[in-house]
Amino acid sequence: MISIITLTPALLNTEEVWAQFTVIPINVGEHPQNVEYNPSNGNMYVSNFYTGDISVIDNNTNKVIHTIQVNGSPNVLEYNPSNGNMYASNLDQILVIDSNTNKVIHTIDAGDSPQFLKYNPNNGNMYIGNLGEVLVIDSNTNKVIHTLRIPHGPTFLEYNPNNGNMYAVSDPNSDTDTDVNSKVLVIDNATNKLIHTIGVGKSPSFVEYNPSNGNMYVSNSGSGDISVIDSNTNKVIHIIQVGSGSDTSPDALKYNPSNGDMYGTSVSDSDGSGNVFVIDNSTNKVIRTIDGGDNIHNLVYNPSNGNMYGTSISNSDGTGKVIVIDSDTDKVLQTVDVGDNPVDIKYNPSNGDIYVVNENSDSVSLITTTTTTTKTNSTS
Repeated sequence: MISIITLTPALLNTEEVWAQFTVIPINVGEHPQNVEYNPSNGNMYVSNFYTGDISVIDNNTNKVIHTIQVNGSPNVLEYNPSNGNMYASNLDQILVIDSNTNKVIHTIDAGDSPQFLKYNPNNGNMYIGNLGEVLVIDSNTNKVIHTLRIPHGPTFLEYNPNNGNMYAVSDPNSDTDTDVNSKVLVIDNATNKLIHTIGVGKSPSFVEYNPSNGNMYVSNSGSGDISVIDSNTNKVIHIIQVGSGSDTSPDALKYNPSNGDMYGTSVSDSDGSGNVFVIDNSTNKVIRTIDGGDNIHNLVYNPSNGNMYGTSISNSDGTGKVIVIDSDTDKVLQTVDVGDNPVDIKYNPSNGDIYVVNENSDSVSLITTTTTTTKTNSTS
């Protein structure tokens, strides 16, 4: 069923601007987990955990044109610009999918349950985080060239373009050894050795780079704050309290190039209510808090219209919504219904649309936006 939602017109000087959101469901495999854009062919790839396959969605027709059987439980996807292929985690393996044929051309042993894939443009390699290691895969040979033992993790990987290094989160709260402090580890891109250990808050869950000030932001869900790491010194220079402290769990972070600020999601531990907070990149203070509905977790920026999109999940029945936030006013423009339990959201630069993975609906919701501007008489 196609849903069409039209916003109330906004009066801007002598113009009325109408934004119309159209939501189109696309059926994929069972329990989809992740969606990723492939710039080599312009298509979107969706990993289906229960059916053991990957759906390829054509960006022109928005129909599934290929189903890639992988005989397992595919999860995380990451595109590799060095060789133009798509990488997928699958149980204890990493699969390399050729973008021209959509066939698996390499299978790489990746240790115990690889959960994180991140490309490093500084050295052209792929980094894989499993339950206790970071593996470095050469993009030319698709072989593991380095293995780093990471205690208590890693639970997240992120590339820092300011210094070219990879950052890995080590969280003791994810296992039984809770007497050890949470850390962010810095992996040198030239030697692939650990060169810095940075103490952060409790239960870090997300890391995001801010090009406006060159710093790394870490959301600490257990301590209800954000650690700001200086990329030059690799020291924490700010701790930003979010919401009401211990009751608030910050999660996803996303930089907004329209205004230069950092956006983050937070959920109340007591009732599941969610907010989107905005951090000023100059002062590192929370300057706005936006009601995000129940259990808001994921954020994506849409450069086609300059807005931020976030997914939320109803506490009562698990139905999903996407809120659209105007980057100029930080107000919610619209709330759009999608499928049940939206777990991922991505932007497709080939067509300017937003794709939402609905785990319990076995579908992807395509959100398109049409903006109409009409002239009107000015009022006094």
